[in-house]
Amino acid sequence: MSKECVVLHLKRANYLLESGKEKHMKKMILSIGILATAVLFSSNLFAGEQCTKDDVVNAVNEAVSILENGGKDGLEEVGKMRFCGDNYLFVNDLKGKTLMHIKPHLIGKVLIGLKDDKGKRFFADFTRVAKSSQTTHNGTTYYNGQGWSSYRWPKPGEKKFSPKVSYIKGCLASNENVYVGAGIYE
Repeated sequence: MSKECVVLHLKRANYLLESGKEKHMKKMILSIGILATAVLFSSNLFAGEQCTKDDVVNAVNEAVSILENGGKDGLEEVGKMRFCGDNYLFVNDLKGKTLMHIKPHLIGKVLIGLKDDKGKRFFADFTRVAKSSQTTHNGTTYYNGQGWSSYRWPKPGEKKFSPKVSYIKGCLASNENVYVGAGIYE
C-alpha cells in the first residue's frame, strides 16, 4: 500500500467530515490508521533487505566527498549518515584505528587484528583494498583504492556468523589517509 493511497483516504475522510457523515467517518479513520501503519511498517522493516551494492557504493562515495571537502571535521556528519534504513558507515586510518563508527566504544580502537569466525583479518583486508591504488592531489600522494571485501559477521541480535561484504574506499581527510567503508549481509 502506497503513501498515495493513505493521502487518498485522508481526502475522503475530510469529505465525510465536512458532509456530516460521522458514521462512515469512524470506518474511514480505522482504515487510515491500518493503512498508515502498514505503509510505515513495510518501508522500515524491509529497508535493510532491499539494500543493494549500488546503495552501499553511493553512500561510501558521498561520505568520501564529505571527508575530502571538509577534512576530519566531516567525521561527525558521516557518523550521522544512514542509508537503506539503519545501515551505517565507518572510517578508519590505514593502521586500522577506528576514527568514526556507529558504536562509540570502537572509536580510537585499533581493529586491524580482528578476525571473523574463519580467521580472516577483515580490517587488514579493508586496508589492503584502500592501498590497492594511489594518486597525487595538490602535491600529496595518498591511497585511494576501492573495492569489496568479503568476510563473516553476526547479524544484529544473532550469534551465528553470516556472509557479509563491505565496500571500502581510500581518501584524504585533513592530510591524513583514511578509508570509508560500509557493508551489507549477503
